[in-house]
Amino acid sequence: MNSEKIKKTIQRLKREYPDSCRLDAPLAPLTSYQVGGKADVLATPATVEELEQIIRCCTREGVPYFVMGKGANVLVHDEGFRGVVVLLEHCCSQLFHEGELLYVGAGATVADLVEYCEKHSLGGLDYMSGIPGTVGGALRMNAGAFVGEIGDRVLRIDALDKKGRRVQLPREEAQFGYRRADGLENKILLGCWLFLEPGDREQLSRSREDYLKRRAEKQPLEYPSCGSVFKRPPGDYAGRLIEAAGCKGFTVGGAMVSPKHANFVVNFNHAAAGDIYEVIWRVQRKVYEHSGVWLELEVKLVGFSEEDQRRVEKP
Repeated sequence: MNSEKIKKTIQRLKREYPDSCRLDAPLAPLTSYQVGGKADVLATPATVEELEQIIRCCTREGVPYFVMGKGANVLVHDEGFRGVVVLLEHCCSQLFHEGELLYVGAGATVADLVEYCEKHSLGGLDYMSGIPGTVGGALRMNAGAFVGEIGDRVLRIDALDKKGRRVQLPREEAQFGYRRADGLENKILLGCWLFLEPGDREQLSRSREDYLKRRAEKQPLEYPSCGSVFKRPPGDYAGRLIEAAGCKGFTVGGAMVSPKHANFVVNFNHAAAGDIYEVIWRVQRKVYEHSGVWLELEVKLVGFSEEDQRRVEKP
């Protein structure tokens, strides 16, 4: 669509939702990498109804939009995102339980979820301790660690379809797999019901602290990063392949493959998004040349061109 129509739609959103829409909003402070340009509009709807209206407006007018949680698993282009970035923290962050069934909004953080479970003696998710980002992001990539994934505990998911209509999806329709949930593509996640189990509060607290300690020992938490950049290839580990290809410590500008954990690309010195992208692509090439394995991205690219996207896909 033409830029004039985009501008008119953006001005309309600002006029109709003055308290929820901010123009030319910097995205870097909202991401774990601390890089990236501005969004034409940053929308923080106060209610699900307002969210529906904003999505319907974008869909009707053909304005690109992207729903972002805490920015924990995204790399935003240095020129930002031309369109509307939507945050769910105000409209979808509720947490409550009925017995061993728990409802959590997609805008709540994983940390909020784990702490709530501990406070109310609900077991089954302590292994999620230390995973950054929101529950919506965790569902979309079926986040997990050590002994499980969030998809293991999902009963039902509330969402909007691409036209802004509410839908409910049983667990089977999410099609959870390793770091993926194919059935959630083209859906805006609102929240989900999880089935948990009785737990001892003190034991859950010890378990959470143990998982946090294990993460701190193995991961370069002292620098901004998105966590694991690449998915684990079948029968192997991305970190091992990256190290075997001689990429530990590889640097472009202010971005570096972590010497501590090779599957982390860190912003160690005021990196640009372009620096991080270039490290990612070069690591993919080197690993492919060394082992014949093309590493698939776990991080999501936002605002990058189709050419940039194709470049990091399997050749």
